[in-house]
Amino acid sequence: MAKNMTNEIIVERLSNDALIVSKDMPFLRTITFGMGVNVGAANETPGNSGISHLIEHSVFKGTKNFSGRDLKRVIESVGGVLNAFTSREYTLFYAKVPDFASRQAFDVLYELVSAPTFPEKEIELEKGVVLEEIAMYEDDPADLSGTNLLKALWGEETPYGRPIIGKAETVKDITIGDIKKYFKEHYVSSNIVLSIVGNLKSCDMSYIKEKMGALRDGKSEGKIAKPVARPPRNVLIEKRDLKQVNVSIGIKTVEKSDKRSYPLAIITTILGGGMSSVLFERLREKYGLVYSISSSNQSNRLGGYFTVDFSTSPNRVFEAIKKIKKVLSDMVDTSSLKKHMDYGKKRLKGKLLTSTESTFSTMFMMIDDQFTLRRVREIDTVIRSIESVKCDDVAETFKDFFLGKWTLSAVGPPGTVLNELKAYEFEVNGDGH
Repeated sequence: MAKNMTNEIIVERLSNDALIVSKDMPFLRTITFGMGVNVGAANETPGNSGISHLIEHSVFKGTKNFSGRDLKRVIESVGGVLNAFTSREYTLFYAKVPDFASRQAFDVLYELVSAPTFPEKEIELEKGVVLEEIAMYEDDPADLSGTNLLKALWGEETPYGRPIIGKAETVKDITIGDIKKYFKEHYVSSNIVLSIVGNLKSCDMSYIKEKMGALRDGKSEGKIAKPVARPPRNVLIEKRDLKQVNVSIGIKTVEKSDKRSYPLAIITTILGGGMSSVLFERLREKYGLVYSISSSNQSNRLGGYFTVDFSTSPNRVFEAIKKIKKVLSDMVDTSSLKKHMDYGKKRLKGKLLTSTESTFSTMFMMIDDQFTLRRVREIDTVIRSIESVKCDDVAETFKDFFLGKWTLSAVGPPGTVLNELKAYEFEVNGDGH
């Protein structure tokens, strides 16, 4: 048993390689648990795309000691919250409850990852629910644009290009045998991290460690290839009855462990973080071209990507794109960048500090760090890393990734704009145009 304490966060690895990460907030009357499993959409193949997400749904149909109804009722009857999500690289089950219900909440999450019964009739019904979820996202032009961007950026049948939710045809074909086999392969002790944040005095830690130490031992052999970006191209989808064109433009960046992820976070904040960001002030406040516009840098364990997302009327798409290119090109100028550095760093630090008041945000950060960095950072460590970034670091990082041609995805009404976008090249050259 290995135990390490860094400031307030306690990291404890059990003999079966299960990990417990905890942070005490004794002034609270609540406790938040996150049970993370190191398996997600990137572990899948083209033939079983969506199985990680389907299992996330399916475990809620019942476990050894809880019916599907009781799993939810145990948490919700005390005013708590129970939920889960699947990401590219991991699956997270979480619960927040009053501190007096800490044991019940842990028991529910523990059974979800260790003892689901997978009743076949219920799973077939849940497949129908997932198919409706897929249809819902495909009907949402913003989601569809973002999904198609990743397909184009990484390749449609690659671990980082396939939709996390899966495809209708593959979800339909997944059998109960496929689910049980996949669960057995990946839901093993070395893949599981328990994150606990809140009033730790309410938790019976001896009981929790005993249960976590009893998780089925094993090591998952699934290896994920580092994503390789495809040549930039445009993907256009026509949808009738739309009044706007939804546009996503993106480029490959780096994995979370790369030191340039901090300058990238500052760039993202400067460009699209809040109503004072450059893109928002320029495109909405100055020119009135959009209602909303955002930027995002998603850094995973093995790769990352940066996107700008917006929607506008068909007759204003190219004007908006031109303004975005101007903003990006201006960022190459260090003197221009210096004007925004203070905002970028202070806002980023402030958002991180305010997030520590949320037990969910703190729990999620610890889980995400462990799966993407293989270590857990104290918030003060992150703050110091941000403070150490110099303007030249940001400028060099910008030049490393943002110059050149970008991948573009758009969903909008039929017409000349989409036809014109097919041949359009979104390229940032740093000359202000």
